[in-house]
Amino acid sequence: MPSLGALLISGSMMLPTQALPDLQHTEWRLQSPAQPAPQPTLSISDSRISGFAGCNRFTLGIDEDGRHQVSTTRMACAPEAMAREQALLKLLGAPFRLLPSADGRYLTLAAGKTVYRFAKADAAQAAPVSPQAAWRPQAGEQYWYATRGDCPDGACLRLRGNEGEPWRDYHGEIAGFTPEAGRSYYLKLQGEPERGGGTALQLVKVIYQETVTPVVD
Repeated sequence: MPSLGALLISGSMMLPTQALPDLQHTEWRLQSPAQPAPQPTLSISDSRISGFAGCNRFTLGIDEDGRHQVSTTRMACAPEAMAREQALLKLLGAPFRLLPSADGRYLTLAAGKTVYRFAKADAAQAAPVSPQAAWRPQAGEQYWYATRGDCPDGACLRLRGNEGEPWRDYHGEIAGFTPEAGRSYYLKLQGEPERGGGTALQLVKVIYQETVTPVVD
């Protein structure tokens, strides 16, 4: 078994996490270069890397020629946010070195002079559930992260606009969508005005979904 040290990823038929089993089921948040919230994240589980690049979700895979292939959602953000995201995605799509720190608290991705350092996430860093009033949907096309709630007051859905926001309880339904326990989703929705002034949400497409894995310290 390879030791927990530097690993050079150079277009082989395996991802970096497959050679570093100690990284399985871990979550990481960008520490440097410093960026405004919401910061990019990495999620490592089942020998795959996925996460949030600053505007869009991404998944890192291997194509049939053995090269890194990065798939992303297609949200548009401010130009400066998109530029920061493209810089990170460029690194992920190239041969890079994966450098866990000796104490396991940091993970560095490096390619040439480009270096990104991530800090290991833990329960204290996780975004808390918002104590604010239940969120009310708006009319029109929209995109939301969604997960199944614990139904404290009958709210079995929690939504947020990006990974830097806290979850908000949603006391309602999304037509055509039934969340599974232990999974999170990124959804394209359509809000339709209802008689009486409310708004009904209709699922258009599940853009992305992943298993929510508890962080292992």
